[in-house]
Amino acid sequence: MKLLIIDVDHHMVEMLTWWLRSLGYEVQYAFTGKQAKSKWLEQQPDLVIIDNALEDVDALALCHALQSEHDALVLMTAEGKDMHDEVRCLEGGADDYLHKPFAPSQLLARIHALSRRTRASVTKQSSLIEVGPLRFNSSLNEVSMHGKIARLTPTQGRLLKLLAINADHVCTLEQIVTHIWGFSEAGDASLIKSHIYHLRKRIELDPNHPCYILTVPGLGYMLVRHPQKESSTPLKNAAGQLSLISSRAAL
Repeated sequence: MKLLIIDVDHHMVEMLTWWLRSLGYEVQYAFTGKQAKSKWLEQQPDLVIIDNALEDVDALALCHALQSEHDALVLMTAEGKDMHDEVRCLEGGADDYLHKPFAPSQLLARIHALSRRTRASVTKQSSLIEVGPLRFNSSLNEVSMHGKIARLTPTQGRLLKLLAINADHVCTLEQIVTHIWGFSEAGDASLIKSHIYHLRKRIELDPNHPCYILTVPGLGYMLVRHPQKESSTPLKNAAGQLSLISSRAAL
């Protein structure tokens, strides 16, 4: 999921950017309305976290203008607890509103909630999801790949839907657990690994050498639209350095 943070507080932005990237999110940031416009149009984020008190522009008006060029969810943040301002922003088109100061866990919970809302919207639009040669029918819980049709378990179906909706983007272990089991601690890395293994058996030509459902070491898993010819695919990790996604990793 691509995030764009827009706020005048440099220290807070840098802290949140580092933290969210460590969780597997793609994060860009801006400190002014001018920077925000450039980053919004270049990066095309899924969710924009924007301070309502930008110095050079009206934040809500900026969001309205940019959403007409690239639509994105908007989480408005603001100092204090001004009920009238919260009502104005929510009725003005913001998808959520968060009072400052807030704990990182509060922000993450809002991101999760908005992410689920996006996935629900996609699901309502169509029960058929296509990613490259893969076709997943969520109403029948069936997946077809290379002419082979396989029925999935409910858990496998939820996992594949998450990976498919976020195709070519990393789904972290935490995101997978939250999507499948909610905020409980019912899932762990070994259980996810087992579900990935069985899902690969239904999709991959060679499950021991997968080329569609890839392991991203230290982060999670990713479904790619078109497999690379090489045995590995470069990806920027949380520190911004290039790491490798192995297409041979069966973890």
